[in-house]
Amino acid sequence: MGHLPVEALVDGLIRTLREAVLPAVQGRFARGQLFAVLDVLHNLRDRIEPKAALCAAEAASAAAALGEALAALDGERRAAIAGALAAAPAAPPAEQAAALRAAVVTALDVLATLPDDAAPSARAALDRHLASQAMRDLMVLKPSLLEEISKG
Repeated sequence: MGHLPVEALVDGLIRTLREAVLPAVQGRFARGQLFAVLDVLHNLRDRIEPKAALCAAEAASAAAALGEALAALDGERRAAIAGALAAAPAAPPAEQAAALRAAVVTALDVLATLPDDAAPSARAALDRHLASQAMRDLMVLKPSLLEEISKG
């Protein structure tokens, strides 16, 4: 669970353009344009930050789900999740979301040690968070250019 880092996505774009596209581009002008795109991508790579609002929404949802899970558990199981939740920083939003994403994984690991019918409210809270997060992740995707790409 989790997002592929933006840096990894940009690195993949650069690698694909350099290794698969560049060798097939013959015209000098087009090659120059492709090198310019590669240069921009390379320089943008470390400047791109996830949108704070998306991270804040994920963090709020995860924190609420973890709070519900905590209420349904006790003892060591509760302590493990509470510790992961407490370790999440209040800011910046991207770091908070990443830490709470890790806390959700901890909670899922804890629940995996219980019988399937144990702590149904904790499972339901985490399920709702994960479903909502999947929708948030899908909402930021742009329409595919596959049709245009296939036309060449």
